This record gives sequence, structure tokens and C-alpha cells, in this order.
Amino acid sequence: MRGGRLRALEMLAPLSQWKYRCHEASLTVVKSAIGGRVARGWCKGVPSQHSWVVLGDCYDEKATIIDPTLWSYDPKVKGIWVGTMAHGRHKPHGYGSIWDYGRPAPPVDAPIKLRPKKPLSRSAVIFLEMLGPLDRNGWGVLANSPVQGWPAGEILGAMDDTRALSALVPVDRLGMLTDRNPGGLYLP
Repeated sequence: MRGGRLRALEMLAPLSQWKYRCHEASLTVVKSAIGGRVARGWCKGVPSQHSWVVLGDCYDEKATIIDPTLWSYDPKVKGIWVGTMAHGRHKPHGYGSIWDYGRPAPPVDAPIKLRPKKPLSRSAVIFLEMLGPLDRNGWGVLANSPVQGWPAGEILGAMDDTRALSALVPVDRLGMLTDRNPGGLYLP
């Protein structure tokens, strides 16, 4: 990934202009020939939410991370940081297993049906059947559950297609898990 770091350095030069501008710098890298997608979550050494670039699946511990602004928060980091989640610094919003988290409570109010623009996959249908019907609160809990272990991108996309549920979908997860690009802030 040395070449990617060098290309990112060239495009962001001088790097000092990007101090604390993590999302803007990351999006600039994504829109370059390097590609990838912007991830958003938490990073050791950064006191607030943070953005970085992932080449591949944002939740894959082995996917390459290019963090163009970590140096501005952590003086031990020199220049653009390149590594993986396995290094123990970066965790995107929604990281973790839904199976460790638990299921939404049974509906108290009227259940809401998904209205996806395209048919759901068999695995999404089976997962939703396992949950049973969900009311607005249940869908909200599901949308904010960890994303690993279920077809989260597909189901969150279907929630985004469903007028009664679209406001419940966290924009960062939609941007990190689907081919949608909320506000043009995640993909080239």
C-alpha cells in the first residue's frame, strides 16, 4: 500500500492544510484514483468521531485503511497512517456482531412492512422472518444494531426505501454498507 500512501500524500500536499479535517481529506482521497470509500466511527487518539478511507469492506479487519489526518490528533503518527482495523485503532460505527447484541423487542405498536425498491435476497427474508414483525421502535433498534452477521446493508437500504422508516437509518451505515452515497460523502 506504499503506492497508495504516496499518491494520497501527493494529492493532499501540503498535508498541513488538512489538520482536523478528517472527512474532507478522506473524501478527497476517495474521489482520487485511489478509490475506496469513506468510513466513519471511532479511532484511538481522536477525541470525537473520525473519518478515514477503507479500500474494501469497512467492517473487514483486514481491509486497508488510509487515515490522512490521524497525525493531527496523535503526535506519534507521522504523515498519512496506513494499516488495518487489526492494528486496534479504528472501529467504524456499527462494528460488532448482531448475535452478541440481541434482538429488538416485540412490537407494541402496529408493525411496519418494508417497501424495498428491489426484492430482498433469501438471506434477508430469512433474517427478517427470524425477527418477526417490527414496529417503528423495533426497526429503530435494528438500524442501530451492530452490522456484522446479518445482511445489514440490504435491509438498511430497504428501510431507506420505506417512507415510514427512512429517517431511522443512520446515514454513516447507509454510506458504509450500500452503494448509496448520502450527500455525496462516502463514495467517489
